[in-house]
Amino acid sequence: MTRPAPLRAACAGAVILLALAAGSGPGRAADLAKGRKIAAVKCAMCHGLDGQAKVPGAPNLSGQVEQYLAVQLKAFHDGVRKNEMMSLVAPTLSEDDMADLAAYYAGVEVTIGKVPGE
Repeated sequence: MTRPAPLRAACAGAVILLALAAGSGPGRAADLAKGRKIAAVKCAMCHGLDGQAKVPGAPNLSGQVEQYLAVQLKAFHDGVRKNEMMSLVAPTLSEDDMADLAAYYAGVEVTIGKVPGE
């Protein structure tokens, strides 16, 4: 039996909140250089090396909160969240890879070059 949409959303929200509350723990520090290398090979075609989406439907990743990115990658990795492309890429990532990617994209500075109407 399929759960009603509000219940699925509540369950997904609870999983994300638990993951955020758990934090990254006393593990190793993220390796930004490694995150950039992984991004260049596995992510840049859709999300850009700069974190700015290159294809319709792919979200911008630059400037997102690191923990949010880590939780989303983990959800794709574990099959909790589904997307045709991410369901192929995320399972190939290790826990360290996901942490490195999240740290890398979160660290990309977002600047505004032009504000519409100004």
